Amino acid sequence: MTPPDFIVWVQLLAKAAGSVGLALLSVADSAGVPTGGGPDVLLVLQASVTDSMTSVAILTLIAAVGSTIGCLFLYGVGRRSGRVALRRFSEQRIESIRRRLSLHGPWVILLAVMAPPPYPTKLFILCAGVFGMRPVPLVLSTFIGRTMRYGMGGYLGMQFGAEGLELARQHGPWMGVGLLVLMGVVGAIAYRRRQPSLYSDEAVETNIEL
Repeated sequence: MTPPDFIVWVQLLAKAAGSVGLALLSVADSAGVPTGGGPDVLLVLQASVTDSMTSVAILTLIAAVGSTIGCLFLYGVGRRSGRVALRRFSEQRIESIRRRLSLHGPWVILLAVMAPPPYPTKLFILCAGVFGMRPVPLVLSTFIGRTMRYGMGGYLGMQFGAEGLELARQHGPWMGVGLLVLMGVVGAIAYRRRQPSLYSDEAVETNIEL
């Protein structure tokens, strides 16, 4: 069976298995099995036949949890195997990813798992294991990023049917970045509002009297 035939076979099998197939396909895809972006395709197709946001949310969580489990497996492979797991990749590329992970580890993983195929997400996950990124930040970043990616795909699938897949591939990453920026702005505003004033009320009153 050639690789393209194998990918089609996996996608058809997962589609026939429903939500269980979506979960298993998400695990397999993130663990390194070639699926041709199978979870994204299957999620959009399943979301296109429902008009319930609750159903889309459930499908999104199923895919995100499955993908996180698969990434954790791949992370474990990198952790156990060390640089042997990276022997197929150039040293320059590996060093570039290592620097980015050392500076902004969770954010790098978050953006990597949000990016659509053929972005080399699996290489980033392997490097996270090889270079000793802690598992908790990896899991959180992966789950949040995949939830955002699959959530947008599911919503577009519900609204636009099969065409939502192409829309998600073209605009999904930018929508995700925009959402992250918005969340950052809201968080910064909330943080500033919770900070105590530089001057106490008593000091302000004293200055006014003077």
